[in-house]
Amino acid sequence: MSPSTIPSTHLVFLVLVLFVGAAGALQCHVVATGNLSVTDSSGLTDCPLGSLTCVKIVDFTRNTYTKQCQSLNCTMNGQTNAVANCQNTSMIGVSSVSCCCYGDGCNMAPDNSLHIIAGSIVLAAISKLSIFH
Repeated sequence: MSPSTIPSTHLVFLVLVLFVGAAGALQCHVVATGNLSVTDSSGLTDCPLGSLTCVKIVDFTRNTYTKQCQSLNCTMNGQTNAVANCQNTSMIGVSSVSCCCYGDGCNMAPDNSLHIIAGSIVLAAISKLSIFH
């Protein structure tokens, strides 16, 4: 069937379905491998059809990160359909954090803010301990 033989109502419907599908696609930052010491300037990428979440994995041991689309819901402690979350892991000398989230651009560029936040929490805890002694 050539485009000229497709009824116009079918053609309009097809265009609408394609437009709505493209407009509704999840958008995530996608980086195969990034270096934490280099500012990430990745833009948003349309995820494949069926993608539900965005994922960011930061490997502090190697000073690298990856960001991608995922067709699964977030998991936490082995439970699927979890809320957006980050989980720290440390195994065999590798320290990392894996974050899963819902919504366009939610896996924004990792930067040193993770280190700054963690350092601030540690310093605040130390200063509170010092005040009470």
